[in-house]
Amino acid sequence: MHESHRSTRHHQVTGDRAETWVVPLGGSLAQRNPLPNTQQEQEQLLFAVLDLFPIPIRVATADGGVLFTNRPYQDDPPIVQDMETTDYMERVLSGEILSLRGIKVPTSRGENIYQDIVSFPLFYEDGAVAYILTAFIVKGTSEGNPEVLKARQYIDEHWLEDFDPDHVAKLVGIGRHHLTRMFKRHFGVTPHSYYQALKVDKIKERLADLDLTISQAFSLCGVSYHGGFAKAFKAATKMTPSQYRKSLQQGLHANPPTFLSLPDNYKPEQLFQIAELLPIPIQIFAKNGDIVYINEAVLRMWNVKDASKILGTYNLLTDPFANEKPELRAGIRSVYAGEVTLVPDVRIPLDSFWEWYAHRSPVWNIEAIYTDILNFPVFYANGQIAYVVSLFFTSRIYQGRPEVAKAREYLENHWREEFDIDKVAEAASLSPSHLARVFKKHSGMTLYEYYQQIRVNRLKKALQNKNLSIAEAFVACGFPYPGNFARFFREHMGMTPSQYRKALNDEHI
Repeated sequence: MHESHRSTRHHQVTGDRAETWVVPLGGSLAQRNPLPNTQQEQEQLLFAVLDLFPIPIRVATADGGVLFTNRPYQDDPPIVQDMETTDYMERVLSGEILSLRGIKVPTSRGENIYQDIVSFPLFYEDGAVAYILTAFIVKGTSEGNPEVLKARQYIDEHWLEDFDPDHVAKLVGIGRHHLTRMFKRHFGVTPHSYYQALKVDKIKERLADLDLTISQAFSLCGVSYHGGFAKAFKAATKMTPSQYRKSLQQGLHANPPTFLSLPDNYKPEQLFQIAELLPIPIQIFAKNGDIVYINEAVLRMWNVKDASKILGTYNLLTDPFANEKPELRAGIRSVYAGEVTLVPDVRIPLDSFWEWYAHRSPVWNIEAIYTDILNFPVFYANGQIAYVVSLFFTSRIYQGRPEVAKAREYLENHWREEFDIDKVAEAASLSPSHLARVFKKHSGMTLYEYYQQIRVNRLKKALQNKNLSIAEAFVACGFPYPGNFARFFREHMGMTPSQYRKALNDEHI
């Protein structure tokens, strides 16, 4: 077996910094999760399951020929860029998982889409590469003001909750009335009207499930049938909820929800068989929230060996960690209401996971893992939820000397704040002077230099958004403009922010 098969290498590119990390597998991926050499039935099952995934996925042969694309890929083909290189494919073929993050690609509408691309191989039992799978995850666009986009994203993710305009305005960092004016200028409606229309659309989707009563359909959308949303529904559709449902039964509406369900000749449990093949962490939950399946990639990534103590005992819906974090709680509520949710950059509670799984190796040197969690429901043919699937795509990882890793993590989470070495040292559990020496020795730069590098990279990313003026890009990063950071940017980059933007436009950088 080629030596590169003995570990899964994750390569991440974020902005201008690339990181590579290795997570030991304790054996060959080909030995642990092989495709049989006689593959026709397995291949059919693989493609059927990949059709359930709500993100574009393509499957290529080892020589690069595209063998399969799932429905999301066909419905909205992703823009493939910055990955079709010889080096990239050679590394995937050698057994690496490559994660390209924050790839900017233009669209025909003149805006930019930012997407993450994850590629990995599947092997035959003899160690030969059977397929290359590539998944595309859209993370956002630069179509407008970042505060407005952030407000819309928040409403999209928290539509189950009551609308609180003051909370949304505080979240995006501008006044309520200012946000309302900007939102209406960009989208033609106020934030509250956008929220109402979204909520009505969700109610219409639930009303299409004839196994639910009208009250249950409203309740699953976070409102009471006897409350104000019944009137809002009538104003939007020109009919009462009961009249709307009757029109559905009479075939007057052709927009019932599209359920992600396996074909009749497959059993939902076959999800487990395919999930075991994939080298990305996957957890599967029952309708009541009980965890029913964990693939080996979870155990490898989080360095645990025994899953028996959690299967059948851990419940996603009652988990304190998930319920204490608003973004996770909202995402879980949404997925159990039939939605697809993506919760970005969640810090995995490794200490709790090690306690649940009853094992952590003392030589493991990863201090923290952040991950994007994609949740989606899988339905039975009758539209009832069979399972909820969670996929984990690593967004950040901190490993190496613990004090340095903790300092890096703190700085990357608090880059908007003024630099305070005492707070960084407290996070790393060292004295400021000791941490300063250790950090410089192991990273090659001082803590303050690392902090400023993070800020420069954030500003460079904001300057790439052509819909923002230079002053707006600075404000989006929390910097006054003009000001000291504009001068620091010029000293660091050798050009002013306006010259940097011009160089971007001229494609010189």
